[in-house]
Amino acid sequence: MLRVIIVDDEELSVNRLKRILSESGEIEMCHTFLNPLEAYEFAKTNPIHTAFLDISMPEIDGMRLSSLLIDLDASIDVVFVTAYDDYAVQAFDMSALDYVMKPVTAQRISKTLNKISQRHRNGAVEPTVSHNEILTEQETKVLRLIADGLSNKEIVPRLNITGETVKFHIKNVYRKLGVNNRVRALQRARELRILG
Repeated sequence: MLRVIIVDDEELSVNRLKRILSESGEIEMCHTFLNPLEAYEFAKTNPIHTAFLDISMPEIDGMRLSSLLIDLDASIDVVFVTAYDDYAVQAFDMSALDYVMKPVTAQRISKTLNKISQRHRNGAVEPTVSHNEILTEQETKVLRLIADGLSNKEIVPRLNITGETVKFHIKNVYRKLGVNNRVRALQRARELRILG
């Protein structure tokens, strides 16, 4: 069962999506927010699996909010729900799980929920790392720098990549190692002798 948040400044959109998700029978908890900052504060103290985010919102847009949420917990799946298709490439660059056009339909959301439950089936139980799913060279470099105590910001100039790319690599590391924070990632990497 999934714990989700919906963040959208349009109340009608929020209510429609909440109803569709509730009727799916796969949601354990669904909190809705019209204000992105309130959603962020909630996520700081409440573990969530998936965030359904509108892209176009005042103050903080969905793209920025997605970065903030992934900073809190890289295992959060982000689904963008929007009336505009011009952000799709950017959304997938940020490793969004899905990109859903408004108005949402139960049929379309069921596809999204299938993607989410597949990911959780593949990674939620005791994760195993196969030899062909070890870390890429760049992911290993990022992990070594994390082991040296560097922050995302400090990793950027070392590897000459953007902050978004650092986050992307960290999210992949977490997924492949079946963890959701830096400490567990380092423990798991040592168990698997990835860091030697």
